[in-house]
Amino acid sequence: MKVLGVAVSSGVLYYGALNAPDGLTGPTIIPDAPERLVPAEGLDGAGWLLDTFERITQDIRTLEPEAIALVGTRKYSQWKYREAVDRISLISALMLSCAQQSVAYRELTTEQIGKAVALSPSSLFSFSYETIGLTQRPTHWTAGRGAAFAAALAYAVDRSQN
Repeated sequence: MKVLGVAVSSGVLYYGALNAPDGLTGPTIIPDAPERLVPAEGLDGAGWLLDTFERITQDIRTLEPEAIALVGTRKYSQWKYREAVDRISLISALMLSCAQQSVAYRELTTEQIGKAVALSPSSLFSFSYETIGLTQRPTHWTAGRGAAFAAALAYAVDRSQN
């Protein structure tokens, strides 16, 4: 099963693309998968949202995942309006793209992800890259890719147990 984990951090979508045959054994990264999507600069409003949606859709078409697992938001207060709008817009564009491409979409709480990968919910940034068979820490790991990979693995584990 191909699963794309997605984490939103500082206005960027971080990707963690895994091939998890049964969800429990042998998860491997998908070679040449995109690492992140940085929204275009110089666009705003509807143009920014449309461009982001189209670029997410292109990534999904290229990867052809069976499911997308989003790392849920841990921050629920003290939001600045611009941060909240940007995050909600990125997630909305992702959700619409999943619906358009008929890809299963699920938001996982950090508690669900932490339980599946044996980490506390607040320390997903320390998810070990060795868990998915890597020998070196990939770029953007602590910025969000580690959490995205953890979400992908948690989705696959949950799916195999149900």
